[in-house]
Amino acid sequence: MPPRVALKALERRGGIIDGVRSNLHVIILGVKYLVNPRRMTLVYPKEYPQLESGYRGFIILVKKKCISCAACARICPSAAMKMIRVEEPDPRHPERKKMKQYPVINYQRCIFCGYCVDVCPTEALYHVNYHDIVYDNLADMFWDLETFQREPEYKTAKEGQPVKIVIHEEMGLIKVPAKQGG
Repeated sequence: MPPRVALKALERRGGIIDGVRSNLHVIILGVKYLVNPRRMTLVYPKEYPQLESGYRGFIILVKKKCISCAACARICPSAAMKMIRVEEPDPRHPERKKMKQYPVINYQRCIFCGYCVDVCPTEALYHVNYHDIVYDNLADMFWDLETFQREPEYKTAKEGQPVKIVIHEEMGLIKVPAKQGG
């Protein structure tokens, strides 16, 4: 016979009045921030945050540098990176073909952790300072080998004005115009 599980009764703290009081406190806090004149809103895409160098945006492959070690696919915690086999001419024997593996990425799964970029021994993978891409369907989020080698088009930079978000001691977060190209 399996052991019986003893269920513990939880103590009730306060009562209905304490529950209403705590919910009312949260609602008042939300209204306070709603009418706060110091709040910061970006009117996207007319304004967009200028990202610092080292930002983990989309990942791009430099095919010439790739040595097919598959370290990127092995370390990927979300299994977004996969290796595919591609038939290529053998540089030593141009008349023969050889199979080589290259990574491809599925951005439905990618969490932008950067482990693949960090582990690559030849620096064949790198991050671009961009993350604003809209897809029409989920299939477009899987980048094949050709797409994985091209940097995405930075459409926001053509439409909007870059702003930098800084911390002001009295006002909190504020936005200031960013310098172009920096």
